Order: sequence, then C-alpha cells, then structure tokens
Amino acid sequence: MQRHHTLRLLLSALLVPSWALACRAPETLAALCAGRETTHQIDATIDTVMPAAGPALGVLRGRSFSIQLTFVPGPATGAAAGIGGASGCDGKMGTASFKGDIPEPLRNATEPGGTATWRVEGDTVLLDLNPKSRDNNLMMVVPLAGGTGHWGLSTFAGEVARGRTTGGGR
Repeated sequence: MQRHHTLRLLLSALLVPSWALACRAPETLAALCAGRETTHQIDATIDTVMPAAGPALGVLRGRSFSIQLTFVPGPATGAAAGIGGASGCDGKMGTASFKGDIPEPLRNATEPGGTATWRVEGDTVLLDLNPKSRDNNLMMVVPLAGGTGHWGLSTFAGEVARGRTTGGGR
C-alpha cells in the first residue's frame, strides 16, 4: 500500500510540471507591456524591390528570411509612465538584440552589432534595425499580439524595398 502511494506521488510530481508547460500559451510581444523581456521570431518575405535598390537586392525578390530578437524593456515612458495615451503600453520603448539569416543587401542596412531599438505605438511595435543611421535603414512594424506586419528598407532615395512579416512568440 505504501509503495503504491509513493509511486503515485512520484508520477504526479513528474507529470504536473510537463502538463503546466504544455498548457502555457506562447508569449507574444504583449509581454513588453508588462515590462518583461521576451524573445520573438519574425519571418519576413521580400515582396517588392524598386529599381533604386540595385540588382543585388532585386534578385532576392520572393525570398524569405528569419530574425530572432530578444526584446529588453526600457524605463517607462509616455502612457506607460502615466503621460497621455489610451493604452497602458503606448510609448514603451527599449532595445532588442537580433540575429538571423538576413540576406546580405539587407544586412548592410542593419546595425553591425545586432542591436535594434523598438517603440510601441497603438497595437504595434516599431523596430529600427539600424538606429544609429539616417540612411540605409531596415524598419519593421509588427503586431503586439503576433500575426502579419510589414518591413521596409529606406535610403535617401526613399523606400527601395518592402515586404510582409509574420511572427509569434517563440
């Protein structure tokens, strides 16, 4: 009798943590609203390339790439600090480290150390993957709750390439 009770307790101790992990929903960027660090994968497709982008980027039309980001919340600002805005998340900002299989013509438009800045506006997160540059910027707009967003590559000539993004917490 004692042996069966001990065995049951042991099995329960092993199953409860795995059940809890299986039931936990994937974290989205909404974790940033609570001031928590979060990781996120963005899958992007190169949909449109203008002639000003050049032939190296033009041949990549239709290609997909992925970026893994680790978002670190900054100090509370804007509505997050109680200054205006309808959303308790609007105005939050911080940094994100990133890595991924970004094609070379786009990688040239990102910060070499893999550091981006982000800011929440409404229900989206604006990402600047080359925050120290005024030219050759890769920008992304992704929904806080995951789903479809978009990206663009801008130079002094204007936007020269763009596409869609999909993502969810990973």
